[in-house]
Formats: sequence, structure tokens, C-alpha cells
Amino acid sequence: MKNLRNFGVVTGRLSKGLTVNNNRDGSRKIRLIIAAQDNYVDRDGKRNSQFIELEAFIPASQETNGAYEYLDCGDMVSVGYSVRNNNYKDKNGRAVYSQVLMAEEAILLESRASKEARIAAKEAAS
Repeated sequence: MKNLRNFGVVTGRLSKGLTVNNNRDGSRKIRLIIAAQDNYVDRDGKRNSQFIELEAFIPASQETNGAYEYLDCGDMVSVGYSVRNNNYKDKNGRAVYSQVLMAEEAILLESRASKEARIAAKEAAS
């Protein structure tokens, strides 16, 4: 069950390919960046985007990367996340405080046919 006090959803296009880091214990950390459009236009009438960085954790017991195996740059996705503390002490003993958006689920929002048509149009334009 989701903790509704610490849960969000970001919807947009994957801005670049996923980064997969393998851990010593066989688990994996996947980093993804989603370009989510602002819900307002600026003075020039343009709608800008925010680039939201998220992390997903895949346990060693899971053989595949789940939905993340099917994501490519430009794909329209919706990712549910929670905010987690990433606090630690550096090598000098100073406390470092940071937060990470931990992806909990990812949903692909375009069909395979739509994705293939978008890629074909992009290749034709190049």
C-alpha cells in the first residue's frame, strides 16, 4: 500500500537512456531522467520542462529489470515515486544531507506501434 503522505507521480518523456549500476550483491540501481512539462506558459508563451531524476532499486532476487527493460529515450512514461533520505557521513566525518526520488512503479504510456512510428519519423527527418 502506498503512503499517500509521501508519494508522487511524474509523467513525461524519458530524456535519455537509462543508467544501470550493478551492485556487488547482484542488485541493481537504475537511474532515469524524465522531462515533465510545466503546467503554465512563460512570458514568451513557451511551455518549459522540468527534468526530474529518479532512481529505481531492483533486488538481486529479481532476474529482470521489469518495465525498465522496455524504456528508451523519448518514451512517454508515468512513474510513481516516494521521497527518501540519502544521508551519510563523508570521509571527513561531515554529515551530508540529500534526498532521492525512489521510483516504485513505471508505466509505459505509448503503444509499440506509436513508439515505432515516432522512431521512424525521427529517422526520416534526419
